[in-house]
Amino acid sequence: MRTEDYIADNIIALCKKRDMSKYRLSQLTGISQSSIGKIIAKESLPTMPTVEKICDALGVTMAQFFAGMDVPVSLSESQQEVLNIWNNLDEKEQNVVIQMLRGLQK
Repeated sequence: MRTEDYIADNIIALCKKRDMSKYRLSQLTGISQSSIGKIIAKESLPTMPTVEKICDALGVTMAQFFAGMDVPVSLSESQQEVLNIWNNLDEKEQNVVIQMLRGLQK
């Protein structure tokens, strides 16, 4: 399967599952409706930052999005909050958090 097909098909399926229109997806992502339309029509391959914005709006991680529909696509509010906080950290801050979490596992 072509990458364009895989991405478009997943976006369509997730929007349908969440009863989300292209217009609403556009509002949540800040991506123009025409760009969303081109991605869904398989006329354009989105950049990874664009896919990340779409995943955030659809409430899935990039791993869930690319793993396919067999992976649960819903996150609890707590999990979504952690993911949102994580996405706003820079690389140095993410490394600090990882080290703290590793310390908690001991």
